[in-house]
Amino acid sequence: MPAASFLVCSLIFIEYKNRFSQFKEKKDKFLSILTSLAGTALVLVAIWLGWPK
Repeated sequence: MPAASFLVCSLIFIEYKNRFSQFKEKKDKFLSILTSLAGTALVLVAIWLGWPK
């Protein structure tokens, strides 16, 4: 279901943006980079697995 996958990716992206802005306010570059990498990895894994099925 591409629509469901798109919805999940959108929710992950929104969550990632919220966390990124929080870390940006704290000016903690390491955590913001780590969070962005984790968010990107989650989206790629979700697409690769075709999750949710």
